[in-house]
Amino acid sequence: MRTNQPLLDVIGEHERVPFSTCIRWLTGLAVGLFCVAAVIVFGELSTGALLAVGGTGVLVAVVGLARRSGEAALPVGRRGLPWLGWVAAGLAWEFLTLLDDNLLTVSDLADRVLAHPPVRAAATLAWLIAGAWLLTRPGHHPQP
Repeated sequence: MRTNQPLLDVIGEHERVPFSTCIRWLTGLAVGLFCVAAVIVFGELSTGALLAVGGTGVLVAVVGLARRSGEAALPVGRRGLPWLGWVAAGLAWEFLTLLDDNLLTVSDLADRVLAHPPVRAAATLAWLIAGAWLLTRPGHHPQP
């Protein structure tokens, strides 16, 4: 069945349109700068800043998931057990802090370390590098 839309004749309905790496990086930079500008304009702990950062996070998550849509997740196996242990320990600690007001949460412990600007800057840079690595790492492509 032919349509009157010439673009659909060239590109299939579900075919991906490749973009250059430069275009992707510039788009990511623009979104990041928008988020930073919004935090500067609205103030650090404001509702506007929360919405800007949360919206940017949701956008990045959606793009990351859309890139991998249709792919089946590889089985994790035993290599996921240490991560499961860390997550269980973190959840248990946070639950204990709800029961005992004398215990500090992870956020309270991190505030003491991240109170110094050079440490906070280094932690932010490490967080951004880790996020960029997660988004740009090659996916698993099985050979036919």
